[in-house]
Amino acid sequence: MLALLSDYESLRLIWWVLLGVLLIGFAVTDGFDLGVGTLLPFVGRTDVERRVAIHTVSATWEGNQVWLVLGGGAIFAAWPALYALSFSGFYLAMFLVLFALILRPVAFKYRSKRASAAWRSRWDWALFVGGAVPALIFGVAVGNVLQGVPFHFTGDLRPIYGGSLLGLLNPLALLCGLVSLAMLVAHGAAWLAFKAEGPVAER
Repeated sequence: MLALLSDYESLRLIWWVLLGVLLIGFAVTDGFDLGVGTLLPFVGRTDVERRVAIHTVSATWEGNQVWLVLGGGAIFAAWPALYALSFSGFYLAMFLVLFALILRPVAFKYRSKRASAAWRSRWDWALFVGGAVPALIFGVAVGNVLQGVPFHFTGDLRPIYGGSLLGLLNPLALLCGLVSLAMLVAHGAAWLAFKAEGPVAER
């Protein structure tokens, strides 16, 4: 057993499996949260209906994001160079994802602070952004990983990303982003059909 764990190829396989489990766990558990947020302005036609949709995820959304944090920690532990390259080369894309993920809990917290319809509508659209943007960008990231990302090593073996943000928005990556968004929206719709009642579940 110790010989297996000391072998580089075995360790690499173990870390890939662990990372895959963490990312799949995030997609399955937090996927319906993102999907519900994306669907919120459309399935809830009144404030009561939107509150019904929000309450289906209110008890779980915060804990479900832990999967993503663990995935980032696994990348840092196993491949620190990849972690550094991702956060430096894809800085703007990472910033958009983090902004959307931070916007979501703020919207959950402040939506009910006022009874104003305009106030709540703005936070409903914030929840839409917090659900749709990560779903789209995660898919774009997968599309770029599938076709390869341009980077090179400097003389002191530091990895440097050689592309641009617009270069990441190629046709295959955008298609993967739209597929990812559609999958998580379908996931959220199935969750609402299962957990909600009345018109929200029927839509």
